[in-house]
Amino acid sequence: MNKQIFSGLLVPVAVALILAIAIGAGALFIKSPIQEEQAVFSPAVCCGEYVEQPGVKVMPAALLQEENTVLLGGYPLGINIHPQGVIITSRVGVVTANGVVTPLAGVEINSGDLLSAINGEQVRNADDISRILNSADGDVTIVISHAGNRKTYTVTPAVDSVNGERKLGVMLQDGISGIGTLTFVDSRGRYGALGHPVKDAYGNTVEPESGSIYPAVIKGVIPGTSGKAGELKGVYSKAAGGIGTIDANNIFGIFGKYTGSTQNLIQIEVGARETVQPGKAYIYSTLSGTSPRLYEIEIIKAERQNSPLDKSMVIRVTDRELLAKAGGIVQGMSGSPIIQNGKLVGAVTHVLIDDPTKGYGIYAEWMMGR
Repeated sequence: MNKQIFSGLLVPVAVALILAIAIGAGALFIKSPIQEEQAVFSPAVCCGEYVEQPGVKVMPAALLQEENTVLLGGYPLGINIHPQGVIITSRVGVVTANGVVTPLAGVEINSGDLLSAINGEQVRNADDISRILNSADGDVTIVISHAGNRKTYTVTPAVDSVNGERKLGVMLQDGISGIGTLTFVDSRGRYGALGHPVKDAYGNTVEPESGSIYPAVIKGVIPGTSGKAGELKGVYSKAAGGIGTIDANNIFGIFGKYTGSTQNLIQIEVGARETVQPGKAYIYSTLSGTSPRLYEIEIIKAERQNSPLDKSMVIRVTDRELLAKAGGIVQGMSGSPIIQNGKLVGAVTHVLIDDPTKGYGIYAEWMMGR
């Protein structure tokens, strides 16, 4: 059977943005325009009260006392991450008084490369680029980053005949946004989420210069079918305020300082990877609103990994309600905690595109301490 893997278990927020889908090692996120408008809701809806359910051992202490104890996630997150530069999406011509000019025609550029600096100054958004270009005379030096390699070029900006501004002739995006799921908050106040990296539309893992997570609301579900991944439809608001920063993005997920309320989060022990066995387990995820609940799954296979790797487990959804509502695992469930024997043992990361009832998970142990 052709087992295509869809690792993009992150869904776009409900705004008019361009969808970027990658199958295989890529992640599904969206291009975030320079100016974006988010749906607004009250931050009070972030974390609903927890109702005890079978399969989760609740620890009543208010503070985490042990390193192998964490606060359980399962809540939907809005994710906004800014790379170390501005993402170049394409090269375009600039209409000048002397015709159409392409300032970067001789520069080696691929879609997804970063414009990192101009005249020695780091650029983070379109306003930085405009300000630097229009305050400089003559040629400028630019730094282009490709797969971590930085190259410097000297170019001549073109003067736009309409507004008189100096331009480089590139289409840009200054951030990537989407929706995923919180996995845990540890005793240091750091969180882990997603279980796989955020990638741009071109398959590049984003090296974060900055980023934030926000409380999100799930408005609906598009069920998955064979050959097509489903998705959670969610919204979040920057105006509502962030609940954490993003300082790391790697094969184990996104990580940073958690600054949100922990009042309604429950404590759970982290199970060692050696204890994970094939058999009954649960995922803790949100299919509607802001409150997660348990859904039964089966761990089909638990890999014996001696060093940190992804795709630690093969899982199958057996819960009738989850199958009826979503068809199985869908985009946006990335990071949903996997619980076995009352312990957090992993997080959902991938779905098999040919069979959305099956997917992969990563051991929680590999996400700890990052």
